[in-house]
Amino acid sequence: MDCCNVFESEIGRDVFGETLRPGGIQLTERALELCSLNENDHVLDLGCGRGATLRYLKDSRNINGVGIDSSRKLIDIAKSTAGSEVNFYHCSGNRMPFANKVFQCVFAECTLSLMDDISDVIEEVNRVVAPGGYFVITDVYGKNPDAIPTLYQYRINTCIRRLHNLGDLQKIIEKRGFHIELLEDHSPLLHQLFVKIVFQYGSAGRFWNLTSCNQVDGYEFQEAIGNCKPGYFLLVAKKCID
Repeated sequence: MDCCNVFESEIGRDVFGETLRPGGIQLTERALELCSLNENDHVLDLGCGRGATLRYLKDSRNINGVGIDSSRKLIDIAKSTAGSEVNFYHCSGNRMPFANKVFQCVFAECTLSLMDDISDVIEEVNRVVAPGGYFVITDVYGKNPDAIPTLYQYRINTCIRRLHNLGDLQKIIEKRGFHIELLEDHSPLLHQLFVKIVFQYGSAGRFWNLTSCNQVDGYEFQEAIGNCKPGYFLLVAKKCID
């Protein structure tokens, strides 16, 4: 898509923070409690952005992770801020340069909604995760999924443009060899983010105008988002043992 990438912009970083997602590292910590990872485990950050999660894993648990992202700009930033023990790759989620069954956990924190061919991406995650390993997803979804297709017309690269139909996503995950261990709603984190946007920019519509480089009508886009009744979730799935 030829459009402005919200997450590459300084405005996006100003609002979303270094993690580029609602809630910062809070849900990462929650997932770590459930997955019981240690320094011997191998972790992949799918859509690593500026590398915040991988830096946190290294600093808090001495876990050396690997990050991939389709944005070369964000990969370059991640490389410049992480230690030499963290490796980053510029690639897409549906074709990853890793062997089979090498990771104990894959994180996709507010990134799966940005990817094309989600079913293929989840199949690829299944390929690289070891049996018994985890797939952690935090992302946005529409509580009114029938309205979601109205967002697709807008030329702006942001997760909110591709809200998940949560029921459909669960079916894909289970079909691709995972068992869902946990599904929690954390919509208040998304609400807090929108409050911050309004406080800093006067309205969400103005924020979308700025971050889309005026390629969309931000006020119209925000109205379409509202019609979908957006929410935010944490999902932890475990790969079935062969």
